Amino acid sequence: MIQRRDLMLAVAAAGSTLPVFMSASAASSSEESSREKPRADQFALALGGGAAKGFAHIPVLEAMDELGVRPAEIVGTSMGAILGSFYASGLSGREIRDFTVELFTRKSQLFQKLFLTDGRTWSSLLNVGRPAIIDPVVLFETVFPSGLAEKFSDLDIPVKIIATDFYTQSEVVLEKGPLLPAIAASSALPMLLTPVEIDGRVLIDGGFVNPSPFDVLRQDGYLSIAVDVTGAEFVTRPGLPSGMETWIGSFSITLHSLVAAKLACTRPDLLIEPPVGRFKAMDFFKIEDILAAAEPAKDTFKRGLEALWNQP
Repeated sequence: MIQRRDLMLAVAAAGSTLPVFMSASAASSSEESSREKPRADQFALALGGGAAKGFAHIPVLEAMDELGVRPAEIVGTSMGAILGSFYASGLSGREIRDFTVELFTRKSQLFQKLFLTDGRTWSSLLNVGRPAIIDPVVLFETVFPSGLAEKFSDLDIPVKIIATDFYTQSEVVLEKGPLLPAIAASSALPMLLTPVEIDGRVLIDGGFVNPSPFDVLRQDGYLSIAVDVTGAEFVTRPGLPSGMETWIGSFSITLHSLVAAKLACTRPDLLIEPPVGRFKAMDFFKIEDILAAAEPAKDTFKRGLEALWNQP
């Protein structure tokens, strides 16, 4: 862990302006009185869901590497659970960037990965007879990097993953057992990815209950830093959206509305909102544009962390 003096020097060298999309606020006095004040070097990171827009988390992961700091824990929803698990498994922010950019800019290589070569057939991945077309566990086993931890207990940083219990319509926090099924459950967008059954519960995408799960961090007494990728700086397009765009867009609207409603009641100690609202949830092949738009989040994180660690 680097010393605070070193952090301030690194932040001072990072730039001279603070991006306007950063919003940081102290917790309410009632919340502060109900939890012990955390040590200056304790912070936890919440990475929210947003499908392709979740690539905007990567500059924040890189910022932590550049400063030499690590969160005490990570909580993630959907794409946030994926990237957070990569990072907690030991991949650096730069390695995550390189992996995801290569995966989604070399389409032929991606499709080659999907031609299963381990003896499984296409029917294990695609099956129109299931509740959704694609089995997320098989998909992720096929395309994820080899360094992913097998179990939560194997992670370098503790991780909590948010999923939705389909039948009880409630939030489920996964933090033990096999890691990949938990990630798959948190990312199981209905109609596209099959629900995942864990411990007798049928689980779907965690974005339906908690798309930006910084409130889960509050329970553990750390300074909370949240990266919300549900949208900022939206744009209007001419014409009507397609049926698929309407369906996926409706899901994005739901996520954004849930985050807005929660922020009206409580806020993390530091909120970072990369301006990726102009991108669509399924813009995976625009990863380089998303990363470029989110790059200022790196400086936002550095300056925001400095402010948190120097508050009285």
